[in-house]
Amino acid sequence: MEREGLDILVVYGNSGRQGPRTGNLAYVSNFISFSGQQILVFPREGEPVLFVGVENQRIESLRNGWISDTRCEAMTPVPKQACNHLNEIAGSSTKIGISSLAIIPVAWYQQLQDQVNAKEWVEAGELVWKLRLVQSEEEVEMSRHAAELGDRVWNHLCGFIREGVTELDMRAEMDRVIIPEGGTENFNMMGLASMAGGGEAPWGYVIPQTDRPIKNGDAVLLEISPRVKGYWNQIVRVLALGEAEKWLVDAHQVVREARDASLEHLGPGKPMVGMVTAMNDVFEKHGYEVWPYGLVHLTGLDLTDYMITPVSEGALEPGMVVTTHPMFNLGPDRQIFWGETYLVTDNGYEPLNTSTDELVCL
Repeated sequence: MEREGLDILVVYGNSGRQGPRTGNLAYVSNFISFSGQQILVFPREGEPVLFVGVENQRIESLRNGWISDTRCEAMTPVPKQACNHLNEIAGSSTKIGISSLAIIPVAWYQQLQDQVNAKEWVEAGELVWKLRLVQSEEEVEMSRHAAELGDRVWNHLCGFIREGVTELDMRAEMDRVIIPEGGTENFNMMGLASMAGGGEAPWGYVIPQTDRPIKNGDAVLLEISPRVKGYWNQIVRVLALGEAEKWLVDAHQVVREARDASLEHLGPGKPMVGMVTAMNDVFEKHGYEVWPYGLVHLTGLDLTDYMITPVSEGALEPGMVVTTHPMFNLGPDRQIFWGETYLVTDNGYEPLNTSTDELVCL
């Protein structure tokens, strides 16, 4: 904050997944928002204060967070609480950074600007976000735990799925594995459809679950994303009921080939973009249409802390957690999507997910 000339940092938070700045509040407070919206006022000098909308948020913040001054004022909206406090500690020469204009409601930001006596408001989300991209040993252990849960879910489903089991049954089993281990929040999705005729549309697109039962000749794509103590993991796998159609066998082999090519560019000091470029080269070699984004991302307090694209800059660093999930179009409303997560180490990388990468056929 001193380097950026900031007197106060205002950090907005919510319980949604609105891009790579949502985790900033959790990073600076250890409060994992489970409902509503919050504002943390973090002065360069003095103690931070967290403003929440309801009492259960205040209680949870004090139970698991490290902001000892957490306030919930009856009949006073969160932005008004924050404005009142800011006017007590700010002045006409105060420069305030806000995290982040990308996610804070426009009405809240306008209220802060109109009601707080300050010299300047600036975007400061990157100030927190950049620190988050390299995880500490403690953070890495939580990422490891989340990865263990992801693997456990996949291995459990391989023994559970059979003809007649519905998408909702599968989702219930995913929760049954994750929740007892602390994965009370997750982003578990699936795409279930027939393999016939090159794949029934929309094969390969992960969407909310229904009561559709799986039958022989179907294939299901499972996106398994548990979150433990705020830290996400992502593993994506494919399972066929019966013998896999040739198109699926071929597509699955290509995504593994793309994964292998990307791993040659995974290591400390290597350009981030190298992983994406390597995957694109594999897809183009096999004549597939390439997705312009979504092939690799950093994972942490947000499921996507940073999306690595063909125009990304910067190098990988030890402590970064990287999810590689090659994906490409198979035809109209059909795609192949697959993935797993790695830790960048001092000497290379460590797989966090250890499940088989084979196409499982039951």
